[in-house]
Amino acid sequence: MKKLAAISTSISYILLSAKNAFAQGPDIVVNPPAGGYENLGDFITNALQISFIVAIILVLAFLVWGAFDWITSGGDKEAVGKARSKIINALVGMAVLAIAYAIFTLAGQFLGFNVKEFTIPTPPPRTGS
Repeated sequence: MKKLAAISTSISYILLSAKNAFAQGPDIVVNPPAGGYENLGDFITNALQISFIVAIILVLAFLVWGAFDWITSGGDKEAVGKARSKIINALVGMAVLAIAYAIFTLAGQFLGFNVKEFTIPTPPPRTGS
């Protein structure tokens, strides 16, 4: 048992003292990644712009869906009423999106976000093999 304790103590001493032998000099340079966002403002701007684009596509889809229901209603009062409510809800959604975008643009001006330029960061091309 004493031999096992002596062996484990000597092995741990060797491993702990070996870190100085493998240490590098102060010339290690860590470069930031080439792709991605440079600051939080760019990330927020792109995330909100993507959400606005998705919301606009959904509003237009609901508007077309309501118009299609109206056209295919065949004069049925209940079907026309449902189609009209879809169209009205889509128009209200479009108005809410316009107001939200105006607020977003105004907040971007005050907080320094780059609201007008929409870029999706991509990784740099691979070099080598």
